[in-house]
Amino acid sequence: MKNVLLIALLLGSVAAQAQFAFGLRGGLHTQVNHPQDIVVDGPDTSFSFGVEDLKFGTQFGLWLRVGKGLFFQPELVFNSNRTDFRIGQTSAGDIILAEKYQHFDMPLMVGFSTGFLRLYGGPVGHYFLNSTSELVDVKGYSERWKQFTWGWQAGLNVGIGRISGDVRYEGNFSKFGDHVNFFGQPYHFANTPARLILALQIALVK
Repeated sequence: MKNVLLIALLLGSVAAQAQFAFGLRGGLHTQVNHPQDIVVDGPDTSFSFGVEDLKFGTQFGLWLRVGKGLFFQPELVFNSNRTDFRIGQTSAGDIILAEKYQHFDMPLMVGFSTGFLRLYGGPVGHYFLNSTSELVDVKGYSERWKQFTWGWQAGLNVGIGRISGDVRYEGNFSKFGDHVNFFGQPYHFANTPARLILALQIALVK
């Protein structure tokens, strides 16, 4: 977080000498890759573990744009997410358990604008904040979230005046569910998480 504050101070100094805009954003996002089930083998049990439903998440935050034709746009965005997992082949049949988690996204977008259209892309850091999971009631389960992970985003923004619409695709460099541990062993799904993000942006300073 110290690095984030340092970046914000440097950007504020640059913005004082350059054309800039500042505003708010909020929207919805959802995972677009539905992973295949995996099999968990314990000391005296074996069961399937999979994703039942990928819920829409919400996000809101701040953005700062420095430059006009060619621009740099860092952001700080709070995300809230939920995934429903399925535990199969148990004595009680399939069990659906929910997990909620929150994190800060820190996209560092570079792009160019042509009239009402902006195209951009760049790296995004994910800072884990908190989670609440019903999986903790499953025998042998534990979790180990990585505090900070990296991904990337690319998308376009269309708008007139102070209001614009934003569509982005996000890829990540970590595996989906890599915080999951059963009986002291790490598990994760085969694919990396990818999201579709839809948001509205409002410029407070333009």
